[in-house]
Amino acid sequence: MLQQVALLSTGDYARDGDISSIEIPTPGGRRQVILGKVDQIMDEDIAVLYTTVGKVNECVDLHYLLALNTSLRHSRTALLNGDEVVLVATFDLINTSVKECARVLQELAAVADDLERRWYSADIS
Repeated sequence: MLQQVALLSTGDYARDGDISSIEIPTPGGRRQVILGKVDQIMDEDIAVLYTTVGKVNECVDLHYLLALNTSLRHSRTALLNGDEVVLVATFDLINTSVKECARVLQELAAVADDLERRWYSADIS
């Protein structure tokens, strides 16, 4: 599905084994890499999309990250490996349209880019 979205957008698609990636352009010449894979949960194919924002540092407001989860439609913030801030989204692979997948990707890219601008000096992913 990521490949179909990339064909309809200006995103660049790649695949490495079970992991797909799409690089989404964001404002200011920046780019956000969204990774995707398929997981089996209770005999259902579930798409998992995720992007890394950066490592927790003194600038990262963990309360803000938790509160942000209440306003996001498709994705959630999480900590991975104890100190890595990520955004993750899951959805039913079979019943989700390419259009809806594009909305999920747009949210992931926009929110991750905003968080990178807020807390990090570099375009991390």
